[in-house]
Amino acid sequence: MVFQYVLANLLAHNDHALGALFLDGTGETVDLACGTDFSPYEMRVIGAYLGIYLRQLERLLASNDLGEARMIHIEKKALHIYVVPLPEGYHLALVQGHPAMVAHARETMALAVEQLRQELFAG
Repeated sequence: MVFQYVLANLLAHNDHALGALFLDGTGETVDLACGTDFSPYEMRVIGAYLGIYLRQLERLLASNDLGEARMIHIEKKALHIYVVPLPEGYHLALVQGHPAMVAHARETMALAVEQLRQELFAG
């Protein structure tokens, strides 16, 4: 599948990247690419928690007429998590350790999102 290539590419093009996730609307991991520091299980757990946070955030935005999120960036002590919504309720997530190159990560996420939109969600 095309998203496997996109996830692997996203992981390979970001220093300190720990994983890349393709999530469905519930936060269930459709597919992932992992570095050596986190197991696929740990990445799926991150994806599940992201699903919870994303649903809560979407409800908050909708109930206050604030539009839709374009990118979510969660910064923790040792992690940066970037999430971009895709059509049909899907999400693309990148998990990166410190030190993070935020601008570069956002740029590569934008390229990956465009690839996924063209390949999976076109017309």
